[in-house]
Amino acid sequence: MLDYYRFKQVHELYLKGRPDEARSLLQELQSNYVAACDENTSLRAQIQEYEDILYISKNLVFDGNSYWLHTGSIRQGPFCPECYNKEGLLVRLSQQEGQWRCNHCASHFGQERTAVRKPERPTVAMGQRVAKVIPLYK
Repeated sequence: MLDYYRFKQVHELYLKGRPDEARSLLQELQSNYVAACDENTSLRAQIQEYEDILYISKNLVFDGNSYWLHTGSIRQGPFCPECYNKEGLLVRLSQQEGQWRCNHCASHFGQERTAVRKPERPTVAMGQRVAKVIPLYK
């Protein structure tokens, strides 16, 4: 925290003919001021982040199939429930061939938006044998 009385000390030192001491004290006050401004900016950004999280938590609605964000009279979405539930990400679903698809996690949702996920490929360490993999669907 800044000590305002020290600014008066700087002025008094200049009046007493001790400019080097006044300059040194003024430099210290300036660096304290810059540090306080930096901290203030950081705290304001944190507060804004928390307000955004609070806003989303109050206005994000799950309709049983996907998430929708209500901002005033506008309904934004749908957003992927898989991404939001696992990672807290709001990823908008895109509509392709009558299905909703998440471009982030590759989940597909039918007309009623129930998840249809592609099976993941098994990971294999070097030198390990792999059994023949039979695809679940074509």
